Amino acid sequence: MFDLKCKRTGCIHNKNCNCTAENVDVRKDTTCKTYAPSNEAEVGEVEKVGQPPMRKNIEVDCKANCIFNTNYICTANGITVQTCGVGDERKCPLCCTYQPK
Repeated sequence: MFDLKCKRTGCIHNKNCNCTAENVDVRKDTTCKTYAPSNEAEVGEVEKVGQPPMRKNIEVDCKANCIFNTNYICTANGITVQTCGVGDERKCPLCCTYQPK
């Protein structure tokens, strides 16, 4: 998967809305297991604007009951991981590309 967008601020893998993790693991409840908090303050609004893909193709492991899940590998052309609203932190960040089977 080449197009891997992430709007979860405060993650060490998020660089201008592009995920730079070497691998990504989406849990059964569609949360991103790869999320890791950064030591830096939250990024400013200008850094939240999505940028063109800047990464190599990677495999995304997925355990969700999703139409894109084939043998626990995501087969979507790209995914977007979204930050959660206030009160939703227990299930955050979420894969917004999820489509139930």
